[in-house]
Amino acid sequence: MTEQLNESEERVVVRKRTGLKIFSIFFMTVLFASLGVYTYLIIDSVRNHMNLAKAQAEEELNVNPELMKLMKDKSWLESRLKMAATDSVGLAIDLEEQIIQLELKGVVVMKSKIRDYSASGFFSQMDGNVYFNMFGTPLTILNLESSIAKSRFKIVQAPKSAEEADAMSTKTDSVAKQDVFWMVKLDRDIELNIQGIDSIQDSQSKYKFGQDFKSKRKLKNILNSLNNLVMLKKPEYTPEILISIPESEAKAILRALPQKAMITIRI
Repeated sequence: MTEQLNESEERVVVRKRTGLKIFSIFFMTVLFASLGVYTYLIIDSVRNHMNLAKAQAEEELNVNPELMKLMKDKSWLESRLKMAATDSVGLAIDLEEQIIQLELKGVVVMKSKIRDYSASGFFSQMDGNVYFNMFGTPLTILNLESSIAKSRFKIVQAPKSAEEADAMSTKTDSVAKQDVFWMVKLDRDIELNIQGIDSIQDSQSKYKFGQDFKSKRKLKNILNSLNNLVMLKKPEYTPEILISIPESEAKAILRALPQKAMITIRI
């Protein structure tokens, strides 16, 4: 009797293991199939974005790849010249020299050394026509969001007593405790992100728990990707540039830029 029970129990265990194995194989097959489809959708989205950029290029010049460096220099100079023709402060970003600077009428009024930067692979795949159409004239800010107030001034109510005045004087500057970053949506469908850090080593230590702007954006992109994967939706693609500069200079540049400022980029 005991042997019969043992054999019955063994058959149940074998069935459970077989069922679990079949479920695992089915689950992994569905997962890899979904990842394959989603990868194709991402690639197709990037390809469509590039095709649209090529269609928007006004001229069809046969640019020798060996002359691409000269094309970039030409775009950089012409774009800065057009920006200098305005009466407003503009921003010039040179990723080759790793310099970001405020300019007014062609005069550099503030310059900052870029600590670190990253850019979407889309930009490295552009031909001369697309590059010149994209960066041959200044880009314009459509929308700007930042982690700190753009204006350094704020309205406060005067203290009504000596005690209130003492309490106000002991308050620390909340801005100094905030991570400084700002996100800019540019025309021609480019997203520019600028983050304030003091050094690469300090930023890695300060943000080791993933609380920095770059990590938050990665987490947001992962969540969006998972949502698109589950829904099998074609993801929207926007080329991005992420720049890290010293915190104090990130604040100063943010506060000096007009709301709809022009931006010139060399990448």
